[in-house]
Amino acid sequence: MSARTDTSEDFAPRPRVLTRLLLPAALLVLAVLAAVAVVRLPPHLACGGLGSGLVERGGECIGVTDGGPAFLPGPEELHEEYRRIQSLIKAENDRVADDGRPSVKVALVSTLTPDTGGPLSPEQILHSLRGAYVAQMRANHGEEARLGDPGLQIRLHLANAGKVQDKWEPVVEELIGMTDDRAPLIAVVGWGLSVQDTEDAAARLSEAGIPMVSSVASATGLNHSTIPGLVRITPSNDDFVRALAEYADARPDLSRAALVLDENSEDRHVNTLTEAFRAHFGDRIVSEEPFGGTTVGDEYRYVEFFNIVQNVCGTGAEMVLFSGRTANLHDFLDRLRGRYCTERPVTVLFVETGPVIAEEDVRPLDDSDITVVQASANDPRWSLEEDSGAPAGFAPFYRAHQEYLGGQGLPAELSDGYALAHHDALMTAVLAIRSQYSERRGELPSSAQIRPALFQLKDGNSVKAASGSLQFPAARAGDPGGRPVPVIEIPDRGTGHPVHHTPLE
Repeated sequence: MSARTDTSEDFAPRPRVLTRLLLPAALLVLAVLAAVAVVRLPPHLACGGLGSGLVERGGECIGVTDGGPAFLPGPEELHEEYRRIQSLIKAENDRVADDGRPSVKVALVSTLTPDTGGPLSPEQILHSLRGAYVAQMRANHGEEARLGDPGLQIRLHLANAGKVQDKWEPVVEELIGMTDDRAPLIAVVGWGLSVQDTEDAAARLSEAGIPMVSSVASATGLNHSTIPGLVRITPSNDDFVRALAEYADARPDLSRAALVLDENSEDRHVNTLTEAFRAHFGDRIVSEEPFGGTTVGDEYRYVEFFNIVQNVCGTGAEMVLFSGRTANLHDFLDRLRGRYCTERPVTVLFVETGPVIAEEDVRPLDDSDITVVQASANDPRWSLEEDSGAPAGFAPFYRAHQEYLGGQGLPAELSDGYALAHHDALMTAVLAIRSQYSERRGELPSSAQIRPALFQLKDGNSVKAASGSLQFPAARAGDPGGRPVPVIEIPDRGTGHPVHHTPLE
């Protein structure tokens, strides 16, 4: 018998047999891929899909975008407003990318997924985005010399570090990586909270040589002195309390103070506020009344101030220096209205970026002989009227807001100060960037060259910002010099809202 000749055809399975062999393997592969998808994909898919630049962390979408996909925090009724402003930012960024002129990126880092119980409200963050967008449009389209050479266009990117800025690490690393882009990231603005995470994140950006302009984080010392390259728009807590001390000096009926202070050791805002009250009110403080307050990252909890109010009455103090967060101020005022010493007027001194008393709460304060005196970053009475006391830069900002956003929310949304602060932060960064662009005759500057340029914004190069004329002399270590600090009485007792100005040295 002759041997059989083997061929590949002889040993090839029939098509049906091949299908039976491959099908289980294919199903196994699909099952594995599905399992991987279940483990890996949802964090990305929940935040705009793969390639969005965002990832879900602890229920929040974390990362950096150019305006899309949109962050949608807070109640649903605000979502359309959030979509609108971020779509406008993205449209402008896309236009700049196609424009052909050189451009650079500036990132706004903030708590872009706030909730109603967080340290910053969804409304405040919405106003922040609108203010920054107005500054971007003025920079790219305005013909105002005050914003530098529009030959260098500005792309505005949005970086979410979490509702209490505790998820900053991947965001900061992404921002650092963007410094090598063809249109490089060259500065960061924002930073809404005076907390340790803000300091740590800013320190990491500083190590990478990226300059920063903070908007509303006011803790004393959170500036160039501790984090090289960090300047800010807001007055420091020390500046705010100086303004309150000047107000008290002009009131001979205010000679004794009770310092009501939050003892939370991790809250840098409260700690430096307490230090400032002690420094500037000194011997006028006749008692200190500590409490355990609600700090950043905590869920709000009501604080019972009954015993503290009793003690305040017992000291005979005419004023209370309240060193705490806004939520706890309202708890204190609720209890203070029912104090046993109602025959004696009480003035409560406080610090916040914008007004803290709602219109419907003014009458109950008046009926209880309570006056809240607040050092603020802006005055809600500022308007286009010549006698409103508004800074020279306020009217151009207001008109630009009308032009680019249709005046949406004006004038009410300006009262909390967040639109102005973020507009002014981006405006300051743009001026420093473009000054170096002009000096280098059209060559893109590096982020390292922007840092010293921030401290050249003084004297004849001061920033004509919406919140006032800002200067950054080296002696102020990044805090704004010559900046107005309005002092607001609620109810208005007729003092005319005195304005303190921060020192230049």
